[in-house]
Amino acid sequence: MPALTLLTQKLFIPTLPVKRVERPALLQRLDDGLAAGRAVTLISAPAGYGKSTLAAEWAAQSQRAVAWLSLDETDDNPLHFFAYLIAALQRVDPQVGAALQPILAAGQMPPATALLAGLVNDLAQMERPCLCVLDDFHAIQERGILSILQGMLTHPPATFHLLLVTREDPPLPLARLRAGNQLTEIRAADLRFDEADIRLFFQESMGVALSGPDLTRLAERTEGWIAGLQLAALSLQGHANPSAFIQTLSGSHRFILSYLTEEVLRAQPPAVQDFLLQTAILSRLSGELCDAVTGQPGNGALLEELLAANLFLIPLDDEGRWYRYHHLFAELLRHQLQRTQPQAIPELHRRASDWYASHDRPAEAIEHSLAGETFAASVALIETHGWRLLNQGYARRMEGWIESLPAQWRASSPRTNLDFAWMHLLRGQVDEIPPYLEQAQTALAALELDAPAAQELRAESLALQANLLQVQGRLAESVEVAGASLALAAADNQRVIGLASLALGAAYRQFAPYADAVAVLQGAISAAQATDDLVTEMLAFAHLSTLSLQFGRLRFLSQICAPYRDRLERRGTPPLPVVDSMQIALGALHYWWNRLDEAHRYLTQAVQTSTLSGHTSSAITTRLYLSMVAQATGDEAGAAGLVQEAADLLAEGAPGWVALQVIVRQAELCLARGEMNEAEGFLRSTGIGPEDGVNRRTDRAHLAWLRLMAARDRAAAVTYARRILASAAEEERYGATLRCLLITVPLLDSDEAARWLAQAVALANPEGNVRVFVDEGPEMAALLARAGYAELAAQFPAHPSAHAPHPAQTELVEALSERELEVLALLAAGFKYAEIAERLVVSLNTVRFHIKAIYSKLGVNRQAHAVQRAQELGLL
Repeated sequence: MPALTLLTQKLFIPTLPVKRVERPALLQRLDDGLAAGRAVTLISAPAGYGKSTLAAEWAAQSQRAVAWLSLDETDDNPLHFFAYLIAALQRVDPQVGAALQPILAAGQMPPATALLAGLVNDLAQMERPCLCVLDDFHAIQERGILSILQGMLTHPPATFHLLLVTREDPPLPLARLRAGNQLTEIRAADLRFDEADIRLFFQESMGVALSGPDLTRLAERTEGWIAGLQLAALSLQGHANPSAFIQTLSGSHRFILSYLTEEVLRAQPPAVQDFLLQTAILSRLSGELCDAVTGQPGNGALLEELLAANLFLIPLDDEGRWYRYHHLFAELLRHQLQRTQPQAIPELHRRASDWYASHDRPAEAIEHSLAGETFAASVALIETHGWRLLNQGYARRMEGWIESLPAQWRASSPRTNLDFAWMHLLRGQVDEIPPYLEQAQTALAALELDAPAAQELRAESLALQANLLQVQGRLAESVEVAGASLALAAADNQRVIGLASLALGAAYRQFAPYADAVAVLQGAISAAQATDDLVTEMLAFAHLSTLSLQFGRLRFLSQICAPYRDRLERRGTPPLPVVDSMQIALGALHYWWNRLDEAHRYLTQAVQTSTLSGHTSSAITTRLYLSMVAQATGDEAGAAGLVQEAADLLAEGAPGWVALQVIVRQAELCLARGEMNEAEGFLRSTGIGPEDGVNRRTDRAHLAWLRLMAARDRAAAVTYARRILASAAEEERYGATLRCLLITVPLLDSDEAARWLAQAVALANPEGNVRVFVDEGPEMAALLARAGYAELAAQFPAHPSAHAPHPAQTELVEALSERELEVLALLAAGFKYAEIAERLVVSLNTVRFHIKAIYSKLGVNRQAHAVQRAQELGLL
């Protein structure tokens, strides 16, 4: 049963019984709530009251498109829940959650804010009104899921109505919804059958005729409880004395149900009794699976017979292949099995596990093997399928499975502990890794030292440790441990070779010769491609692209980007969230090529991808590059807002080198505005001063210090520049070399300036690096023109903005940037700040920066005055 089949079952709208008691009054109440514009309907009652049947009947007659999701306890996981919810909604509108789906499919949970915003926005744009049914919602208790659903209900789109079918009231703000007339409620008292309903049910659905007094007595004894009535009807079929039987019914619902279940079972042929009890261990039933569990053939036909006999069997698809028992009936059957045949239960679970394993359903196979206490099989299944399951969002269930193993079995599984450690490492959860790594190493110590399997596991453990050390900044140790891993790994173990090479290459990027780092990272990419490990491949690519930019190798960066760009364009959607590293690389590449529109397009895509994926480092780096694009187009307020966003994101956790880039970028903006003291404050906070060593990690800070020094002490700046150049030239760090040359050229005498400028042109031209010159401003354009580089000088804009200002802006002391004009137009059109942010794909903070700049330039302090002034100037 492939995963697609399970998804089909979860989204299947239950088939209504041909013979049933219709509930027109309840259906009208549901329709009235919808007509009143209420956002939520709640059908809440204990098991056996016909909740799902009523929901299915309403869905069948609804004029709205229906998205149905049947839930169980395995769905109490944000990743699974929202993947299934989006799949259900996409049956109504394929565009709902289209941007979120690749992230969830990759086994990653987007940040709650991004998920909520994406769903609400997509639901608001649906062309067809939607009725979304969440059946058995009591299975959902996870706070993250409930919080996002609560957010969806705070401002529900008019096209979206949520129907919750549950045994108990969910922990959602029902009182607030009720007070705001946003909630329709159907409860147990509403669902109970009265005597007229019971008569109709017994006669039409079950073929049993009862006298008036018997109906009254049955209504009293069962209190109109539908599950009890159905079992009573099954027991009464063919009974010689219905009145006497009804007199025996007394006590609680649970007692009545247990008694009636025994009566129903006793009335079945022995083969059917055995079938019902043996298959009660299954959450879903098919003919093949039941054949395997019972050891008897032909159960597909028996399932159809049980369905026709109204024996609490519920279809899960249109083909009649998959079914489930009513939850209450299954629970009672399992109780009966435990009471009468406890010795058979482990073997039944073993058979179920074997069937699921042979049909590539490892999660179900593991659960049945654990239930049957076949722990050796459980460990083997977890080790074989653990990595795949972790990347499909089964982390919480995996933890539960491992915790349910006896201690001696847990300690014997290095494979499982390594899988968990890798999962946390790749998600940046560094603090979660050590316990799993220690348990893996303890388990490895117990294995035979020279066994090939033990050797490979040790190699993988070392690769994991090397990557952890690299992330922690312990580069020398990382290189040593990665080398040990590569020496131990078999030549055909490309997965471990790729992982160890990733650690080694990432460390080399920060201190080793350029060619060595490139070779190792390309090796990591090749090994990852051989095992289809796209996560490792894209992480290695991210380090390689960063290295290429540090060293100014733009043509090489273009070359390595090409296959990823082609792959992305072929697929139409990101294959994995880590694709943001490729989008950032392309954005940076086009920035330095002075193709600002393309740079902005790629970087805007990266903002969306990194926001959805929750990759903080990527989200920060993207905003830093976007701030450079904004500054290049004269949007100083936008640039400042983006850098502030990047700084705010540091609180979510990021490596030290990322934090350094943010602080230096803040200093760069201060320098551009002539705020020298503020710039110095930022630079000093990095802990890197002009007297410190120059290397690839500190290049950008030293270049910012150089700009500051150039404004204060030209001679000292030239001396400082020669020291920076010496370090950069030694490693051929062309990026730092170019910027150092161009910052210093205006400080030199004409002959030396000409030589330095010629050197810069010679380095930049082969790489197509135009922007490094343009960023130095009009003075550089004049120097290039005088030196005979007319073609390069022509790349400079005539105005700091890429476009000439509106004529009316000549009345202003400082012209509005193109982006500020966009914001102003949206303000005048009545858009709120949050709506402007969403429309322009920026944060609320950035919008506030723009508006502050607009007010300052227009000389106003209120929105209405800004619009009025802009209209007077003809800007709107």
